Amino acid sequence: MRLALHHDDPAVLAKRKVIVRTWAGIVIGWAVIRTIIVWAAVGDYGLNPWIYLGIDLVSACIDAITTPRMVLAFIDDQYLAAVKWAFISLVAFIIPDLYIFLGTRELPTRIIVIVAIIISLTLTVGVVSVVRKVRAGRAAKRAALEAELEKGTVPDTSA
Repeated sequence: MRLALHHDDPAVLAKRKVIVRTWAGIVIGWAVIRTIIVWAAVGDYGLNPWIYLGIDLVSACIDAITTPRMVLAFIDDQYLAAVKWAFISLVAFIIPDLYIFLGTRELPTRIIVIVAIIISLTLTVGVVSVVRKVRAGRAAKRAALEAELEKGTVPDTSA
């Protein structure tokens, strides 16, 4: 017996919409804060904060769409789609940081090291956060399906 995923369940769709919108707000807010920090740190080395903000906002919008889709695809065991969204999300994450190096004059070694450490830390936090969300989502999905099995309300969708 194969269990239904309930992709069309209005409660599931509403919850996912809230998650996506919340994530979008967080990512776009972080882009603005990060621009201020980057401008203060490397603005004296030729970085144009407006170009950086533009790049970061576009990347944040892309990330706001792709990261939730990646997480939901992993939760729903749609690995090919999850990898596609993960790749797009990673590119969107890296592009603003590349501009720091490409959009500035020569950076001192200590600033390069600091920027590299910050990039590594934010990437690590992002990966850990995604893994936690996937695990929590899978656990919630498993619990909901087990509850439905106990009630006998899960239809047999095996073909």
